[in-house]
Amino acid sequence: MEQEITRKDILNILRDIEHPEISVSLVDLGMILDVAVDDHTVKVAVALPMLNIPQAVANAILNSLYEPIRELGLQMEPVFFEMTPEIREKFFITARANWKGSI
Repeated sequence: MEQEITRKDILNILRDIEHPEISVSLVDLGMILDVAVDDHTVKVAVALPMLNIPQAVANAILNSLYEPIRELGLQMEPVFFEMTPEIREKFFITARANWKGSI
């Protein structure tokens, strides 16, 4: 019998995924708002500092999320949100302190 993958399992996996330009996980940056597991689909609520981020960065973030979820045999459905001003401020402070360069 196959073990059911939970929301907590997915969050633990996503905790290890770093931003492509910042040496901090997407979860710790406040970019992963929540996840929901429904049958074979994982909905991931992704907060972006602004919705018009460079496409290369958006693609790198999405690809880094898709791969570990796909390895579990699941599909991913991202849902994008813009960060609140408070979360955006924390994001930029953390980004400046941990910047590793452009992709």
